[in-house]
Amino acid sequence: MAVPPQGELHRPLLEIAAEAKEALSAKQFLNEIVVRFSLTPEDLNEMIPSRYQSRIFNRVVWGLYELAKAGLLEKPSTGLYQITNEGRDYLKNHSGKITTSQLKKLRKPEGSSSPPTTPPDLTVPAGASNDDDSSPQDKIDVAYFEMQEQLADELLDNISQLSPEGFERLVVNLLEKMGYGKGEAVGRSGDGGIDGIINQDALGLEKVYIQAKRWKGQVGEPEIRNFSGSLDPIGATKGVFVSTSRFSESAKQTAQSISNKVIRLIDGPELAKLMLDHDVGVITTYAYKIQALDENYFADEL
Repeated sequence: MAVPPQGELHRPLLEIAAEAKEALSAKQFLNEIVVRFSLTPEDLNEMIPSRYQSRIFNRVVWGLYELAKAGLLEKPSTGLYQITNEGRDYLKNHSGKITTSQLKKLRKPEGSSSPPTTPPDLTVPAGASNDDDSSPQDKIDVAYFEMQEQLADELLDNISQLSPEGFERLVVNLLEKMGYGKGEAVGRSGDGGIDGIINQDALGLEKVYIQAKRWKGQVGEPEIRNFSGSLDPIGATKGVFVSTSRFSESAKQTAQSISNKVIRLIDGPELAKLMLDHDVGVITTYAYKIQALDENYFADEL
């Protein structure tokens, strides 16, 4: 049988999660989908245009992403999905195919108690829509921003699997790509919680000190004050605190109020966006050239 369309996968994926006794990875979901749809080796070898991923696995990943965004699945840990109570209720109360448009209606609105995992500027442009009445450009815009949003989620998932030393090296690499200078990760050999150093000039006279922590809960005010204190013995005035989670409001206010120092906070969503902007941890798999009419060319008769 041919690779099923995206919309045909949502209910089977949710049913697989409902039947599972534990959280499953995307590859485990894929294995179940292969059996349910009797997919052939030829089906499994059908690739998306970029050739970096099979079409069926790409659709499974997108299906899990949409179900999680709708609150029907959740991720108890990195790379694993399990059904929520809302997901079980939805299966009981709704029959038939679960469409992408239905899932998007279930998404929590901006400003809800559960903040989005991606940066606020990774949002669909105003007026853009994926409805049948929208323009091709609007559909391209919607698809692009949704793909960026999903990729940001994937980045954070993979970052959370790094060792502390690996995360420190990633942060140093990112700041180097951003043009701040040559850096080094000092890790546990660092003094007083300093995880990395960026030399902003060739002689190392101007330095930026880094603390890079994979955090599960919110980073609070005490962590910021401790980081600020670790800068005092070395007379440092510039610091960057990078976390995979978010900062509390008191932490943000503390960073802004500390005198004689500039302490920049980067949370998980902003970290993912900066990595996308500076091509850290990502590759370009496919590029579309979108052309427009050159009206100047036709301004005068040829």
